[in-house]
Amino acid sequence: MAMSMNTSKTNGNLGIDKSILNKTVALDSMVFIYLIEKTEPYFTTCRHLLSLAESGQIIALSSIISVLETLSPSKYIPAEYTQTEIVNFFKSTPGVSICPVDWPICLEAARLRRENKFLKTPDSIQLATAIANHADFFITHDTRLQKLRLPNLKIISLDRHGRAVK
Repeated sequence: MAMSMNTSKTNGNLGIDKSILNKTVALDSMVFIYLIEKTEPYFTTCRHLLSLAESGQIIALSSIISVLETLSPSKYIPAEYTQTEIVNFFKSTPGVSICPVDWPICLEAARLRRENKFLKTPDSIQLATAIANHADFFITHDTRLQKLRLPNLKIISLDRHGRAVK
């Protein structure tokens, strides 16, 4: 059975700023977790983000860390999905690139952690992936990351209503 996230046909901009259109947008792990778990109020916005990627309106990317974080806790895999279906989702969703951790990303993540003591390793890898791939935006639910001032990368957080806010 193929896994379908039904990412097409969403209404309006769903709290997503139009400034992300035609830009490179890095997605934090929670975007995928909310999508797979169908967690509201975030599911609708996350589904819309993937729809934008699938239709070529944004260039979406994420670190391979998103696959790890999505598959690790058993609570993130609803009974209706198998691990294989989730892996296939990451491998085959059009418009979403999953980026490996290489030396430049590793070194950038280490720099980010040195300069920002509150950053956890997965967060620093996600941000380093965004920077290394010249992302314009990074979408997360971690409001702590909005404290960061990174040149050329705008951090957008999903608020408690599921809207993406700067």
